[in-house]
Amino acid sequence: MKKILLSICFILITISVFATDVSGNQSGVWNLAGSPYHIIGEITIPTNETLQIEAGVEVIAMGNYKITALGNILAIGTFNDTIRFHGNNELNWGGLRLEDEVTTSQFNYCRISNTDDTNDYGIQSINSPVTINHSYLDDHQKAVSFSALSSNDPSVMIIINSKIAYVQKSGITITDNSIVLIDSCEVTRCGLGAQFYGAIQLSLQNNSHSCSPIITNNYIHHNDKQGITLANLYGYDNMAPTVENNEISYNYTGIYLYVGKGYYAGNHIHHNFVENNADSGAGVMLYGNGADAVFTHNEVNNNYTGFYLSNGATANIGDLNNGSSMDDGYNLIYDNEFYTGEIFSVYNASALDMIAENNYWGSDDPEIIDITIIDGNDNPAYGIVDYEPYLSHILNPPQNPNANSSGYITWEEPEPGSTSPFLYYNVYLDGELYGTTNELFYQLVDLVYGQQYMVGLSAQYEAGESVILEFELPYVNSDDNAIQIVNTLHNYPNPFNPNTTISFNLTTEHMENTEIVIYNLKGQKVKTFECHTELVEVQHSITWDGTDESNKPVSSGVYFYKLVSDGKNLASKKMLLLK
Repeated sequence: MKKILLSICFILITISVFATDVSGNQSGVWNLAGSPYHIIGEITIPTNETLQIEAGVEVIAMGNYKITALGNILAIGTFNDTIRFHGNNELNWGGLRLEDEVTTSQFNYCRISNTDDTNDYGIQSINSPVTINHSYLDDHQKAVSFSALSSNDPSVMIIINSKIAYVQKSGITITDNSIVLIDSCEVTRCGLGAQFYGAIQLSLQNNSHSCSPIITNNYIHHNDKQGITLANLYGYDNMAPTVENNEISYNYTGIYLYVGKGYYAGNHIHHNFVENNADSGAGVMLYGNGADAVFTHNEVNNNYTGFYLSNGATANIGDLNNGSSMDDGYNLIYDNEFYTGEIFSVYNASALDMIAENNYWGSDDPEIIDITIIDGNDNPAYGIVDYEPYLSHILNPPQNPNANSSGYITWEEPEPGSTSPFLYYNVYLDGELYGTTNELFYQLVDLVYGQQYMVGLSAQYEAGESVILEFELPYVNSDDNAIQIVNTLHNYPNPFNPNTTISFNLTTEHMENTEIVIYNLKGQKVKTFECHTELVEVQHSITWDGTDESNKPVSSGVYFYKLVSDGKNLASKKMLLLK
């Protein structure tokens, strides 16, 4: 026992000996051999110098100290060896402050934690170019701050493929004049404190500046306050972000525009409310004179209220008369049910009129649509919502399906006019989903000779599925050389990051030109693998590393893989890439 205790003490002493204490001016390389690095005082990276931090290094603040970069930081971790910044035993520390306005700092595969103190941030960029990629920031008052208040030549600041969580105030704060891109990030569990801060919060404090970042492809969910907040407290005219293709859900409010503008397209804004809280629940809220934004091709559903306007706000959610195709509506606004049972698609408590043409409102009956819109027809102090003409919810099915006796199905594209983006086709066999495809043909395999089947075919859209067209298929192909695939096409792991193995078996000699083809949800071909499959009754497999034909990593999402031979789709399945 004494030997064991002595060994433990020796290990602890050894760990302590091999830690590197740092303070004052720092540059050069913090390498893995010196890890962990103990911050025992304020750190400064001098002007025109670089601090490089190697993959796998751990940086531990032993007190409430800050790293201030007058030069720049290159913290380049990897998927398997992240770089960790945190306080000792979860002690709060001062975070990273970037002030170099010329050279870009980089944070790749980093985790930055424990700056949950009044005036501290995980990363604060003061007009300093920075790229944050594949990083995780948690346990902060404010996780990331991008600011260029005093600059007429603002720097480019980017955060992509990253996660922000467990933040008392804003997950990402953008202040004045910043050129900012937020793309493919997850922002969740922000706004945990008593004050109302958006998970992503924009502010504008100078009438000669602007605040117009690009916010795209993010998952903004389960935040205690707003998902995105535009806080234009002084009413300046140049707060106009571009907000596209985000999922904004399960927040107190989805998007809150306090005298804000901007362009909002392709977002799915849903389930934003706090149960039985009458002050919560707007998918989009616009407040104040000057609040006026454009909304097109958004899906706004299952909030307490779809759009809520007050105090002189208005919005353009569909204008067919101004000559522009950028604001032609096509929003799907439906099932926004208040907890008392009323459906509120738009609640226009503002005195200004609102133009809302060419949208789908959950019904084709104008009397029912009227009931869901509160405006000047209900209260003379309110403005009118001009919603006519409106869209029927059209999800057109494929056209002219045909099938031959060998189980080969063909069809034509749906007629134009559907009100939601097309994703793929569904193929059913005897009432069960058999497969999906983005081609205009499909071959059913493993059918029994002489048996009659019921085949179904539909088009799948973002907003749902078209009607299923059904027709009978008598299978009479008795050719012993017909291609048959044992039902073993699969991939493992699924979900995966970044590698997955796709496997299949054959039962007969196979034709030439056999491939595994990978598609994204839009039907675009991502990558093709040639398969040499002369052998039968053995497993064939390929490994996909999540890259396209140019070997560039693809984004997270759903992908389809298909087994194709001589241009015929033999079988297909889907898989999920999570980063």
